[in-house]
Amino acid sequence: MARYSAPGKTAPNFGGAIGVTQDNVEGVDIYVPVYNFSEAHHIDPANVTGAYKSTLFFLTACVNSDGFKGFAPGEVLFLGASGTQRGQEDWEITFKFAASPNATGLVIGEITGINKKGWEYLWVRYADAEDMTAKVLVKKPIAVYVEQVYPMAAFAGLGIGG
Repeated sequence: MARYSAPGKTAPNFGGAIGVTQDNVEGVDIYVPVYNFSEAHHIDPANVTGAYKSTLFFLTACVNSDGFKGFAPGEVLFLGASGTQRGQEDWEITFKFAASPNATGLVIGEITGINKKGWEYLWVRYADAEDMTAKVLVKKPIAVYVEQVYPMAAFAGLGIGG
């Protein structure tokens, strides 16, 4: 964004890399937009079967493959559910979620057109490059990788609408 240097020196251009050392790019931890929410639903005991509990178990730590609660595919992570039943009455089950927005058209260094779903992981590979103005070797982004770290699944099996 801005570079400043000592008198008579030129600050190298690291192409957006942060915390560049002689051998490495340290980067920085930042907060990203995340909306945590939960919903409590009353569910008929006849529907809270072993198979339904299994569905909740296997959907935990999955990301929505379809639109869900107004969010686009890839934006909602299911964090799990907990519930109680009083006597023979309905189960009260609380479903927990985290939503993170999809991003399109990201730019890292000179690499453009990067698209990333909310819960995908983006990382950058750097290589030595010569900064002709500062006459030094710098680390510059040469590739961007977007990885799927959570499986995607349809949340219809939660039985709480979408």
